[in-house]
Amino acid sequence: MKLSGVAASPGTALAPALVVAAADPQLPDGPVDDPQAEAGRLQAALDEVSAALQAQSDAGAGEAAEILAAQATMVADPELRDAAVGLIRDQRLPAARAVVTAGEPYAEALSGSDSPYLAARAADVRDVCRRTARRLLGLADPDLGGLRHPVVVVADDLAPADTARMDPALVVGLVTSGGSRTSHTAILARSLGVPAVVAVEGLLAAVGAESLVGVDGDAGEVVVDPPPDEATTWRRRADAVAAKRERAGAAPREPGATADGHRVELAANVGTTIELRAALAAGAEGVGLLRTELAYLDRSTPPDEAEQAGALCELVALLDGRRLVVRTFDFGADKPVPFLDVPGGPNPALGVRGIRLAQRHPDLLDTQLRAVVRAAAGGPVAVMAPMVATLAEAEWFVERVTAAGGDDAGVEVGVMVEVPSAVLIAQALARELAFLSIGTNDLTQYLHAADRQEGALAGLQDPFSPAVLAAVVTVARAGEAHGAWVGVCGEAAGDPEWALLAVGLGVRELSMGAASLDGVRAALAGRDLQACRQAAERALAASDADAARAALSSGS
Repeated sequence: MKLSGVAASPGTALAPALVVAAADPQLPDGPVDDPQAEAGRLQAALDEVSAALQAQSDAGAGEAAEILAAQATMVADPELRDAAVGLIRDQRLPAARAVVTAGEPYAEALSGSDSPYLAARAADVRDVCRRTARRLLGLADPDLGGLRHPVVVVADDLAPADTARMDPALVVGLVTSGGSRTSHTAILARSLGVPAVVAVEGLLAAVGAESLVGVDGDAGEVVVDPPPDEATTWRRRADAVAAKRERAGAAPREPGATADGHRVELAANVGTTIELRAALAAGAEGVGLLRTELAYLDRSTPPDEAEQAGALCELVALLDGRRLVVRTFDFGADKPVPFLDVPGGPNPALGVRGIRLAQRHPDLLDTQLRAVVRAAAGGPVAVMAPMVATLAEAEWFVERVTAAGGDDAGVEVGVMVEVPSAVLIAQALARELAFLSIGTNDLTQYLHAADRQEGALAGLQDPFSPAVLAAVVTVARAGEAHGAWVGVCGEAAGDPEWALLAVGLGVRELSMGAASLDGVRAALAGRDLQACRQAAERALAASDADAARAALSSGS
């Protein structure tokens, strides 16, 4: 049986299934006899869960450590504790039910976000609350340790703490019926190098305890109990993919370039120092997108200039002369923060967010820009604004950077190109700016008027779409005409085949997750610039995404 889902982590695997059942705790009903004692039990359980997650984080590294540390912080959040204690005190709820109930409003607020990353964090909030409830009830958490042979883990979804325990030598694949490409399950699978497919409809009904399961994390395909000849084909594919990855990882990490020496900067998308360390270890030549809004979330007051400058200076020091591109805060109606009251509106994704919010609260932006300028004293720093839709917005942003001292500090100024109007005025933008960075994730959904969280419209989220490619070449030509460099920091930049087309279209910088760097570097090294340009011309003339994708091989 063949099933389809969302490709979440590249690679191919075939192994017996290990079905991990989602066991939500059976929550007791109230009322409790001694609310004060029950509140004490809750506080102790929250402390134990937070300490356990932090210990697991301290023992790990990279994205896994960062994610677990974030969950430990969630459990320690005084607002969650106060809300749960209030339910115990006022409604006499048992502690296990109180913590799950208290966490739900936070989870619902996150799940309503237009940002896939923030929406996926709703599962993390629910996980830490249920993990605390299980501790209160004396129930064990799922355990993926102690495996004796390779397996493909099959589940509804997995919590970060459970995923982080996976041994990639034994958990050779991961398939879930829930989750998304931006869920922590998927992020950790990529960081561990485990092939994964998520959001597979009908998965748990199709897989039995003794099923053989194949996972194609590139195509988003899953096969259950294939016939012997097909199983042999899957094993060969898995062996070939593993060998290719090993060769790419073992190859010298030269600067990104095509076979004939045309330089393409290969940078990384990061949000933390831990992510940056992992990216530098994978050969990143700089940071093409620093996500800064994470510093603002779940706070009653925004971070001050000194705090932001300290964090940025640490990143600049790690980069040691490589460029850091800072995206100013990208939150608003679609990503609410506690210290601002931003009306949601009928469609928050198209509401007051990004630079629109900055224009309403310039003090927040000015504080961040002053921190950026301070960091620039230690190395090359660039700054870009998100969701820019007009030339006036870009000019206003340039003025704010200048007023903060950006000119004197040598800070490059650019904008994100993720709104269709920005593509149409790319010539005007390129005249005013040092660079343009294309965010393919949002640009793709806005070009097609298709919400990228809507599974039924997944086919319209393909960056090989002729419309997306036409937008990229429009921006690249504008940049070339006016001396502004053009980069891509969306997910498409990490796709080796798409990267070849982007270079052929005129893109000079590609920024991606650390795990994608080796694959893109190897793909570029295998083609000369003229071949990339010819493939790009064929792709631009294609009638659909599949034909554009095929353009890479049709001329070779």
